Amino acid sequence: MNERILVVDDDSSVVNLFITLLKSAGYEAEGAYGGQEAIERLSKAQFDVLLADVKMPDVDGLEVLRRAKDLDPEIAAVLITGYGTMEMAIKAMQLGAEGFVLKPAEVPHLLAIVAHAVEKRRLIRENIRLKALLPLFEITKRLASEVDLGELNELALDFAVRETGAEGGMVLLRDRASPGTLSLAAARGLPSALKQGLTIPVGEGPIAQVLESNAGRLLVADVEPLSAIANGTGAAWELCVPLSIGDRVLGALDVWGTRRHVLTEDYLPLLSTLAGQLAVTRENALLYQHMENMVEERTRELRRAQEQLLRSERLAAIGQLAASVAHELRHPLGVMRQSAYYLSMKLQDADEKVRKHLNILEKEISASDKIITDLMDFSRVHKPDLTLVDVEKLVDQTLADVETPAGVRVVRTRAPELPPIMADGQQLQQAFRNLIFNAYQAMPDGGTLYITTAQVGEYLEISFQDTGIGIAPAHLEHIFEPLFTTKERGIGLGLTICQNIVEQHQGTIEVESLVGQGTTFTIRLPITPADWGSVELGGAPPPG
Repeated sequence: MNERILVVDDDSSVVNLFITLLKSAGYEAEGAYGGQEAIERLSKAQFDVLLADVKMPDVDGLEVLRRAKDLDPEIAAVLITGYGTMEMAIKAMQLGAEGFVLKPAEVPHLLAIVAHAVEKRRLIRENIRLKALLPLFEITKRLASEVDLGELNELALDFAVRETGAEGGMVLLRDRASPGTLSLAAARGLPSALKQGLTIPVGEGPIAQVLESNAGRLLVADVEPLSAIANGTGAAWELCVPLSIGDRVLGALDVWGTRRHVLTEDYLPLLSTLAGQLAVTRENALLYQHMENMVEERTRELRRAQEQLLRSERLAAIGQLAASVAHELRHPLGVMRQSAYYLSMKLQDADEKVRKHLNILEKEISASDKIITDLMDFSRVHKPDLTLVDVEKLVDQTLADVETPAGVRVVRTRAPELPPIMADGQQLQQAFRNLIFNAYQAMPDGGTLYITTAQVGEYLEISFQDTGIGIAPAHLEHIFEPLFTTKERGIGLGLTICQNIVEQHQGTIEVESLVGQGTTFTIRLPITPADWGSVELGGAPPPG
């Protein structure tokens, strides 16, 4: 390990302890004893991981994190805190923190979080390295594909015809789909009708002999027979050389002419060199295409791995925070809810202003409770408990459980004889409930929610279409990201939960939206899923 880690805390004993632990684990660790010193160190040297305390007297950890990301957007960051608040967690996540270490820190937990951050940094570097190779391949591509493969064949044939004084010729390539034939890649001096779809069997004759011997031949009609194609043009001579790389013969370059002139085997080296260059250029172009596809695929794999790592770490951090915060908030919220209920019972005859404020209190308590519930959903993600479920009944039950706002109309369209599927009914209801809530919130002035079920091939489709305000195009690609929200209330976890649930059921969720016209979410679930043992579970692991 050569990863450099900067430990930042205003407590020198904490800094020194963390440095000792990290060095013993094989990392290069350095310390900064305040936020301003950390910023100065970050501006002068590059670090892989930032491990910073949140509370510091001069510059706090969130500001250090923000400045660190400005200097190096790819730096991995872990915050150290002796307490956890919802506001701090959300802000840290938005700034790009990968995790939290709660004081007092347990050594295995600290090293595990640092290892995750280091791995993320390594994947990002690998991705950047591969991207840096692409310009090199682009230069090679420009050199090798000044013309495409077809044009290369044409240029080589034109050169051969011109230099030998020929009146016709062909570039023939072995047909990969039919190894016993040669296909026409380029031609001169042949009727258009003959060139269309022309293939030549690899059998007897001079061309076959050239392919078999991997050596060029000069043929004179008065001495020995020419190939059938050349003979059909009335040619007096024919010059044929193999397109080969080593012992591997790809095809042949064949030219002929009717004018008798001084033609010797001295032309063979010229055409053989041309044919060799053509063969190598073709193979290089094909090899480049293969390598380019491999690089693109590898880049896609790394990008997917990086995105999965980022997602997993973010969700894991949320789960860790939820475990420490939920207990502290659940209890006082419960006390507040009971107190509000007691006051509402005691003050039933109170004036309208008092009742109004009691209602506000109850709504705010419910909103806060939902935030905690959403957070806990991430820390309790589990494999679906599969039973045979009727999706139509699940949708109807979910609608019955959710109060429809005034001014909103729900239109249900049911598929005829929709088959049951193996699924976790409670999880699907949770996903449906989140989508219905979102639809209602998108129609503050009323509207219509269309819920449609259908069978499309081997999938069930459940669509939720509202006539609400719609989603801006710039936001569409981010709506499934955790903590992304455009609402005044909430922390942006509802759609992430929906996606996790659907993907655990081997399904997909898609969204279409037009601003001012509405939004449609479509869930597709397989009627007969693949092996459930291969399903990758999303979300955060249970805290502990």
